[in-house]
Amino acid sequence: MNYKITRCLLLLILVLLIHTQSFAQHPNRPHTVFAKRLFVDHHGPALNEFTDFRNTTGGFEFGYLRNLNKYVNAAIPIKVGVLNLPEETDNRRFMSIDFVGQLQHYRNETQLVIPYAMLGIGAVSEDFSSMGLQLPIGAGANVRLGKYGFINFQVEYRVAFSDDRDNIQYGVGLAFMLGKTDGEEMLPEPFEAPLVDTDNDSIPDRDDACPEIAGLAQFQGCPDTDQDGLADKNDKCPELYGSIEMNGCPDSDGDGLADPDDKCPNQAGPRSYDGCPPTDTDNDGFVDDVDECPTVVGTLRGCPDSDGDGIADGKDDCPYAAGEGRFNGCPDTDGDGIIDSKDKCPNSPAPNSPTGCPEITKEDKAVLDYALQAVQFETGKSILKEESYVVLDQVITILDRYPDFHLEIIGHTDNVGSEDNNLRLSQRRAKACYEYLLTKKVPDGRMSYGGFGENNPIAPNDTKDGRRLNRRVEFVLSPK
Repeated sequence: MNYKITRCLLLLILVLLIHTQSFAQHPNRPHTVFAKRLFVDHHGPALNEFTDFRNTTGGFEFGYLRNLNKYVNAAIPIKVGVLNLPEETDNRRFMSIDFVGQLQHYRNETQLVIPYAMLGIGAVSEDFSSMGLQLPIGAGANVRLGKYGFINFQVEYRVAFSDDRDNIQYGVGLAFMLGKTDGEEMLPEPFEAPLVDTDNDSIPDRDDACPEIAGLAQFQGCPDTDQDGLADKNDKCPELYGSIEMNGCPDSDGDGLADPDDKCPNQAGPRSYDGCPPTDTDNDGFVDDVDECPTVVGTLRGCPDSDGDGIADGKDDCPYAAGEGRFNGCPDTDGDGIIDSKDKCPNSPAPNSPTGCPEITKEDKAVLDYALQAVQFETGKSILKEESYVVLDQVITILDRYPDFHLEIIGHTDNVGSEDNNLRLSQRRAKACYEYLLTKKVPDGRMSYGGFGENNPIAPNDTKDGRRLNRRVEFVLSPK
């Protein structure tokens, strides 16, 4: 564990060095001082439980933060307070000093909330006698009070290099940025020689695309005689007001053909008829004498085919889903002869099933039944044993064979311990299996998990074998 912690710390220091070299430092206010009220919890980590704030002790934190760039900060917090260990009745005093790196999500100086993640290392003294090292890992946010003031919220989990000293610290306080407020120094403007403007249009020749003809700045000094938004040099009809879409030419009948290219400039017509109107009642490009739906716009012999499957909507039982002719235009994605609208498993072929879903094979059921007892955890915990991975990988293989099925993961325990603890343990164990499958790229939408604690035993709890059978995780596979 200590080896992994040391590697994480070295990686953070490397990232800070890279960022420090890659970005300019904040020019105006790189320094920040802060003070916080602390709430310290040694009970939760020791008992593997959530923080019960009745067991927290107090403390204070003061420190200095240096902004290295818009993404990276380095901070030195000093903390004093008391700690309360679960196995002891008397509180101890502690003092610590840390070196911490922060990676923050910073956009601009008006951003209201600036979240950050943190990692560092610190030295901790108890009762000013013993000394130990801890690794603080956490996150926080600075909420802007003004231009240079913030409310700071932070939570950190401190991993101790010695036993029984892991703790959680919650902090809330204020932070203030320090630094110069003066603006940048004004530099004298460089001397420039007078610029030449041959056509006197207030655009110097060096920037003028038409230096000998007076024009407008928006066209780099070129004229727009007809004032249609196109410079004359790009205007196909420079003396006739037109549209940009028509390259500066007018389209009097609005049929999408510029007047110079339109044989009927005052009568709208399709391009295929050179701008002249054919007899096409629905204007769908199919003249009425070949249009099977002359009053309805369409693309399939003049009729609409909304799903593009080659079957006109009027003859298509599924006009908005591309299908096959043998199913009157309805789709059968898995090709099992059952159209998708009636197929409960449209991606799993099952030609002999009335619902369209395949039956789970005996072999696959046997694997799921085996997994019921084969998935093992550390005693009293929700940590999977390594031998369980092979079993869970087999469950993934089965799930891949049934793409339209949903996997429900259900945890159970024996009756040893309190009912509430057993319920939570069963839920955590089911969740551990669920999270392992997520790491293997199983979509979360294909799974769910839950736990029933000791409420659904399959054997008496008054024998060792019965309790072993009741400690199980069920894998239930069924159509969505």
